[in-house]
Formats: sequence, structure tokens, C-alpha cells
Amino acid sequence: MFKFHPIVLATLFGYNAGVANATGCYATYNGGSFFSGSMVSATTTTETTSPESCTPAGVGTCPSTGFRTVTTRTSKTYNYTCKTGAAAAWCSQSAFAPNGIYSGQAWDRESAECTGVAGSATAPIPPAWSGAGCPFFFSSGTDYSAEDVVTVPGNAGSAPVLLVYQCKASPTDAFCSQGGFEPGTSIHWEQAWNFLGSCDGTLAPTSSPDFTSIADVGGCPALYSSGADYEEGDRVSKDGLVYQCKAHPQSGFCPVAAYEPGTSIGSGSQTVEYWKEAWSIVGHCSGTITPTSSPAFVSLTNMGGCPDEWVQQTYEEGDRVSANNLVYVCKAYPNSGHCGQAGYE
Repeated sequence: MFKFHPIVLATLFGYNAGVANATGCYATYNGGSFFSGSMVSATTTTETTSPESCTPAGVGTCPSTGFRTVTTRTSKTYNYTCKTGAAAAWCSQSAFAPNGIYSGQAWDRESAECTGVAGSATAPIPPAWSGAGCPFFFSSGTDYSAEDVVTVPGNAGSAPVLLVYQCKASPTDAFCSQGGFEPGTSIHWEQAWNFLGSCDGTLAPTSSPDFTSIADVGGCPALYSSGADYEEGDRVSKDGLVYQCKAHPQSGFCPVAAYEPGTSIGSGSQTVEYWKEAWSIVGHCSGTITPTSSPAFVSLTNMGGCPDEWVQQTYEEGDRVSANNLVYVCKAYPNSGHCGQAGYE
């Protein structure tokens, strides 16, 4: 008797066997954003059951018939290539993963098993989009509008690539900010976004900072903390440099981890430094800033009864919540979009 795991049953749903000879296995599929020609590998597991004689019958694990069932599991790894045309849109959906029963609708599988590690996959990188460099990374919960463009990390075979998407025109632009419509990765993303191509955010490396050519601002402000409620003008320090959060709308990215001052994302030709979009270097520092005293509650307005405590939900401008006997009010748009998000409580 044979029992096939779901990936084997995928042959019933339109697998197209490609070249017979595999030279090596491409990077293992682990979700993400893919496009036509992307190459990955995935493993199938087959279970085979067969009778085996045993003695003495009826004793221990040996049934009274004198035969017991033995299960043998066999795993094989295959290379897959994302299909061309409209079907390529499914390659980024987990329901069509190359180790799922519907993968044949999105991926072509090589007929021969692959072994070892293949060289760099040769999937073509999509043509560059018409803009310069890479736009901001897509950030879940951000209020996107028609024609807004974002960057999403993707895969060209086994190599990473940065992909650009644009929010569609009204009325479907209303979905661009909603869960389930994340560009390139969610099952319904095509209803809200258009794929524009790839981008190259390479920035020429700069020399080590010359502290004699930038201002000495004295003591160092607090270190950067991802998710903190940074606003225009806020300052943080890192490695002896002081960074200041830029004005709106760039200030909205100051709390986002991808924009942490002095960091980069990717490698080689795909290296980008998004912090420069949100922060400016204003000087160098040493030591610490003299700490301020603890807040004096006598100088705050007594609001009377406390409103509900903060929970992760949708808040609007002016909504009030309480925490540790303090009352907080949700800021005006666009910052109000973060009021209900974890990390902004």
C-alpha cells in the first residue's frame, strides 16, 4: 500500500515536468515574493507500507496473523521554476507552494531528483522599473494611496532581488493598506497593486566619518530603539554619531526597523541604506546627556477617571487611552495610523 504526502499528489494538479537532469538543488523554498523564472527546490516524502512476516504470532508487536505492517518513508528533492504568464502571480502564495498539492498551477517541476547544491540560479531579474533607486520598503499598517510605490524583497532564482509595486487607482487603492493585500506575497495582492519591476538601491560606500568635520553636540542622546515613538526633530545616537529624525512625511519611518540609523539591508549590488530617507547626521557626541528628573505628576492635568487601557486595535485621531495612570491621546494623521499597532503602545 502506498501513501503519498500532499506534494506527491500535486502531480494530479497540473505538474509540468521540465528538464530531466538536475545538476544541483537551488535554494530551499521558504516563502517570499517570486516572479516568472524564479527557481527554488522543495522536498517530497513518499510513504510505502508493506506486510512483513513475524513470529511468534500473537505475541508482542506480532499480530495473530503472523504479519505486521512496515512503513518506509522516502524523501526526494526537486527543482521548481515559477511559471510564465498570469500563473506566475501564484508563486508567491503559500497555498501554491512547491511542496503543496496545488503547486502545479504555479510551478514547473524538473522530472529528475536534484542532489547537492546548484550554482547561482539563472532566473532573469525583472527589468528595472522606471524610477530612480528603490522606494521605501512596504510597511504593513501604513496608509497607502493610489500611485504610491513600495519595495518588497524577492527572489531571482537563489539570489535576492528588490521588487517594486505600485498601489492601483481608486477605488481598489483602498485595499493597499489592508491585511491580505500585501504586495507580491498575499493571495489577493493583484487586486490592489501593480508590479513595476526590479530596483537597484546601491549606494556608493562612504569613508569612515570624519569627526573633525561635523559638529560636536556634547553628550550622546539615547540609543535608537526600533518601534519607539520618534517624531520630527527627535535625536538618537549610535557609534558616536548623533542622528535627527527628519520632517514629515519622512518622520513616519523613523520608528521602522528597516530605517535604523547607520544600517544597511541586502548585500552586494542590492545593498540599500534606507535610514538616509528618515534620519540626518547632525554631529558627533561623547558621554551621555545629563538625565532629566522623573515626571512630576503635580504638573500634569488631572483628567479625572481613566479611559480604557491601550489594546491592539484601530484608533483614530483624538482617541484616548490610559497606561500606568497616565492618559495618552492618539496623534493627528498620518501618525494616527500607528496608534493601534504593536510597538507603538
